Amino acid sequence: MSTPSTMEASNLAAPTSTWEIFKAQFPSLNVPDEESPPLQDLSDPSLLTPAYTISSGPLPTQVNLTDETAFLLQTYLRTVARWMDIMDFQNTYQLSIPRLTLTSPLLFNCICAFTAKQLSLANSRKNWSWDTVARDFYGQSLRLLISTLTGSSSEHALTATILLSSYEILAALGSESQRRHLLGATTLIKAHGITAQSHGIDRANFWIYIRHDICVALSIEKPILLHPDDWNVRWEVGEMREDVLGNQGQWILGRVVTLVYGEEGRTEAGKEKRENFLVELEEWRSRLPDAFIGIPYGEPDDEGLRKIYFTVTAAAAAAFWYHVTHILLYAEPVLQDPSYIPHIQVEARKIASIAVSEFPDSLRVFSTHGLYYGMLIVFFTTPTH
Repeated sequence: MSTPSTMEASNLAAPTSTWEIFKAQFPSLNVPDEESPPLQDLSDPSLLTPAYTISSGPLPTQVNLTDETAFLLQTYLRTVARWMDIMDFQNTYQLSIPRLTLTSPLLFNCICAFTAKQLSLANSRKNWSWDTVARDFYGQSLRLLISTLTGSSSEHALTATILLSSYEILAALGSESQRRHLLGATTLIKAHGITAQSHGIDRANFWIYIRHDICVALSIEKPILLHPDDWNVRWEVGEMREDVLGNQGQWILGRVVTLVYGEEGRTEAGKEKRENFLVELEEWRSRLPDAFIGIPYGEPDDEGLRKIYFTVTAAAAAAFWYHVTHILLYAEPVLQDPSYIPHIQVEARKIASIAVSEFPDSLRVFSTHGLYYGMLIVFFTTPTH
């Protein structure tokens, strides 16, 4: 497929999402909006071809630090950066990314957009004005992303796309359009060979993408976009770091989501694989250090739930998803066996107990989709209901 001429490209409407940008940059894929891209065709970086030109004024070459942007950068460090780093003890989004913001207008605008969007949703009645701010920074970020993708250097393209897709997922909560907002990041990860074996910022971006991919897949009940066979994982025997062990749990979960919502989800062959996953889950759990043991405390609430304390937030997140993974194997997309019902109730109450405990927002942000399974089952299986 030929690349539009400069005059033709300048007449293209400005993109309104990262999905539109990447759909234009990979015109040879010709992927309908409602479908997943043929990811096996995305391994060649030469597929990137200019489709947009920047015709709405000069792009900034330096950042504009004001009272507002300084506040957004500080708020980013206190909030969304911690969300991103929940399974990264290198604190990449709290340490490495901020070092780049004052020299990268692209990352600067992406961070301001994402943080302002979070502020607009934190208390929509009180913070409604932040939505306008978020949209302004978001629009500027899209223009800068186009320039980066069509220029000679795309060094920060994946980080920017992760930040912007995070913005878009927040803006599209509850909508199937969440899935297409991941396609840009999926494209870059495949095109540049980024995997679990990458280092530094690339590695951090990879695992953030995986969490997004899993959460969106759960919300729309479809397989994840990046198949676990392409993650290139290698696990060390005797690993003790909670963030690495948490990512191991994400690897099991990603494979389970791929199974239960894929072609084998309702087959006899799929049932055997479910049983194998249950064994693998317990083997993984048996090797975890003491930080993954939750300690109940306080009095039970009206639903009989007790709060649970974990010494490490990453371990709490991993434990949360460990219980969600059990429920997926037992009951998604349909109940596999009536004998599983008592086990499902136990797992659901553990999920709900973690959810009602005192944990940082970094855990709560990535637990919403899993919480759906726990709270729904607890609600409908509690005798008073």
